[in-house]
Amino acid sequence: MNRKASGTFSGDPIEALRLAEKDHLMGGAGLLREGRHHRRLEEKPFTEEQRSKTTILFGSITPKHEAFIKAVFEGCGYRCQNLPTPTNSVLQTGREYCNNGLCNPNYYTAGNLIQYLRELQKQGLERQQINDGYLHFSAGGCGPCRFGMYESEYRQALHNAGFPGFRVITFQSNRVIREGSEQPGLEYTMDLGLGSLNALILGDLLYGMTYQIRPYEVRAGETNRAMEECVQELADFLRSRPRFEILERTPRWFSRRLQHKKTYKNLLNNFGKFHEHLYGKAYQAILARCSKRLHQIEVDRTRPKPIVKIVGEFFSQIQESDANFNVFSFLEKEGAEVAVDSMTSLLQYWLYFAQLQQQARQGLVGPYESPAWWQLRRLLANRVASLKKPLLFKMASRIYARQFHRIAEQLGGLARPLPPQEELDRLARPFFNPLIEGGEGHLEVAKSIYYTTHHLCHMVLALKPFGCMPSTQSDGVMASVASRFDGLLFLSIETSGEGEINAQSRIQMALGEAHRKARAEFERALQSTGKRLEDIREYVFSHPELRRPFYRFPRRPETVGNAANFIQHVSDLMDRKASRQIGR
Repeated sequence: MNRKASGTFSGDPIEALRLAEKDHLMGGAGLLREGRHHRRLEEKPFTEEQRSKTTILFGSITPKHEAFIKAVFEGCGYRCQNLPTPTNSVLQTGREYCNNGLCNPNYYTAGNLIQYLRELQKQGLERQQINDGYLHFSAGGCGPCRFGMYESEYRQALHNAGFPGFRVITFQSNRVIREGSEQPGLEYTMDLGLGSLNALILGDLLYGMTYQIRPYEVRAGETNRAMEECVQELADFLRSRPRFEILERTPRWFSRRLQHKKTYKNLLNNFGKFHEHLYGKAYQAILARCSKRLHQIEVDRTRPKPIVKIVGEFFSQIQESDANFNVFSFLEKEGAEVAVDSMTSLLQYWLYFAQLQQQARQGLVGPYESPAWWQLRRLLANRVASLKKPLLFKMASRIYARQFHRIAEQLGGLARPLPPQEELDRLARPFFNPLIEGGEGHLEVAKSIYYTTHHLCHMVLALKPFGCMPSTQSDGVMASVASRFDGLLFLSIETSGEGEINAQSRIQMALGEAHRKARAEFERALQSTGKRLEDIREYVFSHPELRRPFYRFPRRPETVGNAANFIQHVSDLMDRKASRQIGR
């Protein structure tokens, strides 16, 4: 019996007639299709020759980060352009051309990219010109959530929207330390790597300080104006800073001999670039100028405000747009101080997670398989191999953290310190296995406990896209966590592009409790001083240094709010002044 169109073999004539009739009916209904294997959409590579005439598009982070990253890439000879701030209109475009059931970071990013390319068409560019002259650079990953499908989904959405073959380049989020690029046109040099490191740290610091200073500013808009000036000045510096080259910095007689010794030349050149990017005098000078400019902002820290710590999925928790219901500006309008998270914290987590993975594989990797107990050299070689990568990840993490805190100090010392990953692991482990991979892993659970038990926030707000699998796991755990830690006020908000009023209503209810906690704390602090608030404010007004954003004052144990800590410090200053006058 021959094979039927339905793909089934049978020796029974009755069965053959049944299958033939089935194929006839399906064919008449247009349901009979020839099966085809899925093929990845073809796209052209990004070559070195195309670098000078190809514009790299990127976005989906904060404007401050984007300005610095754009400047670094342009300084290394690339053409770059930030995508516009995503709005709900791009979400609808993303849903139109992407597959169903994805999370909104994919929809917002794909829709934003498609709308930008269509704007280029309106300006007169042909589709082939767009494909040849532009490409998209974004984060990618292996999953296990939908994040692992983003690259292919972007390509499919672009194909559906009429841009087949548009190039999409991704860097793997689980490979923080890269050894190269699969795209020859994107070369990971020391200048690009160290410049990007500075860009991310500067973006994190200015992004975080904006939300620390702005709620207390005396003149509305002053913080934004100062930040815009600093961002522009730092971006210009990152773009135009001179590149260190060892042959140009050494005497001619030494350069002539060194240029023939490639290994030594590259080693010394890399050391010089490392020092210039991180410790160069020009860099220190511009950091000092920005710190001085920000220090001119006048603040009033005698106004109690609840501190709301932001956790959750990375895209949703770092956006300043419709993608998370513009929740940060809403919180500030409601009288709160927003403690935003940073890209540095996520990078620290990636490094720590890689370290945990390597430690879990100890004994499973090595140059020799199952050496006997007397083969000491082989045992030692396997042990060294198992310790090498964890040590590398730990060293990279510490260098990164040290650089972050060093630049934070040079910019005024206001930025919140990074939470230690080892402590986050310890706090989360009873509730969430840190080796569970996906999204931000155990960070939502760990940071909720950390910032509450260390008295660093009044409320924790978790932001995540609709249907986010890793965040759903964390939310399930948080129900148990919240019941075990007194004072943990936790709220989870799912962002989907709709339901903004409902989300804001839920935030308002939880924020009302945070306001009561902050106000009660402030009243207790004021009562403990034995002074009137008017007298404290009068003292602050007569001492201009107390109205500067980088003025440092100690934190009291179990006191969260800045205002409560500040008025107790001012009360101590008033008491010391009074005692000195009595002594005289």
